Amino acid sequence: LVKLLSPMLDYFEFEMINEKKKGDLLEMMKTGKTRFIFAAQPHGVISFVGICSAIASPPEIQCVTPTAVASAVMNTPVLKHVLGIFGLVDASGKSLTKLFQTEKDPFRGSIVLYIGGIAELFMTSRTEEKLYLKNRKGFIKLALRQADVDVTPVYLFGNTSILSLVNTGVLAYISRKMQASLTFFWGKYGLPIPRDEKILYVIGNPLGLPHIPEPTQEDVDKWHGVYCEEVKRIFDSYKEKLPMYKHKELQIV
Repeated sequence: LVKLLSPMLDYFEFEMINEKKKGDLLEMMKTGKTRFIFAAQPHGVISFVGICSAIASPPEIQCVTPTAVASAVMNTPVLKHVLGIFGLVDASGKSLTKLFQTEKDPFRGSIVLYIGGIAELFMTSRTEEKLYLKNRKGFIKLALRQADVDVTPVYLFGNTSILSLVNTGVLAYISRKMQASLTFFWGKYGLPIPRDEKILYVIGNPLGLPHIPEPTQEDVDKWHGVYCEEVKRIFDSYKEKLPMYKHKELQIV
């Protein structure tokens, strides 16, 4: 089914950049010594950059590493089955801790996690680039507690520009409460069709987190700061590659 979506790569002029040689990351995972939280941002209305990355991935790992989603998505039949081709797990801390502790396969035992969630979705804008990140630190604490889990930042250029949405009003309020998107969105020709603009998927370098079974708030703050700096570096390094991003400044809120 994923192969049928391959024309999407040309529609968007999709590009993928891996700052650490792909073989290195794959080898690290294959040894079983390191698993990753691929911390993806920004969310966007629909993560077409994330979908394209799954389509473009090597066959041996295509759609193997699951994506962590809100419980509301896991409990919504249509969404659960449509998005299920990419592999889904509940994004709650309890669920992810269980996955890390019980899943032996290093690829299935890693996850893609959209850090900003629904709150970040409603910050989608063609003129501003905002990440809902300042107080999102749970993923850092979760990774520090595990003996073999590291965090790798992933930036999804284009997620906030190929679709626009109504980000205020009753539907936005209900969506935030339900942790599920219930709003109107549009793109090309004012229709719910994504704009055919260049999009870019950048995988940064692993942060190199230590194992701290009981991390203090100071530990969490320190490594969250490292993550924020790395995300900003990635954004500033590659924004010139996309016309819509050249003049944007990244805001972490």
